[in-house]
Amino acid sequence: MKEHKITEWIPWSETCFGCNDGMNEGIGMRCGITEDGYVVGFCRTKTGHQGFPNTVHGGLVSAYLDEVLWHATRQEKPDTIAMTVEMTVRYFRPVDIGADIRVIAEPAEREGRHIYVNGYVLLSDNTVAATARIHYVTVRQNSERMHAEKERIKYTEALTDKEQVWF
Repeated sequence: MKEHKITEWIPWSETCFGCNDGMNEGIGMRCGITEDGYVVGFCRTKTGHQGFPNTVHGGLVSAYLDEVLWHATRQEKPDTIAMTVEMTVRYFRPVDIGADIRVIAEPAEREGRHIYVNGYVLLSDNTVAATARIHYVTVRQNSERMHAEKERIKYTEALTDKEQVWF
């Protein structure tokens, strides 16, 4: 385990499934950037995420990963808007409903318009529940999707104390 410190919170949007923190809709993921270039996401799993009884649906686990790893595509170039092309997820442990989890995104690897990010889901005891490698492609600069994403209202949260995260 290594100690990492969050230096800033990433703005979130209520129109994003990953950010929205409604009772059942959305994940409610809040993400921060560490001093050494990792992105860390935090959320509490919800009843509406259930697959098997008291267990988060595997598709939602992959959505947790996609939400956080996407933010890693923007660390080197903050204006980057990228979309998922391919995702490989490996599941190791079930994630319980009501669990506080952390999702860790390693720094991104860039190859032209293609971006690759590795990450994992940690349970509260630091057990790895799932890992992923996601391939993203950047959206073309003058596309409607690019403009729509840049215009979306985003909310910022103050960093009250530099939070320490171990992973």
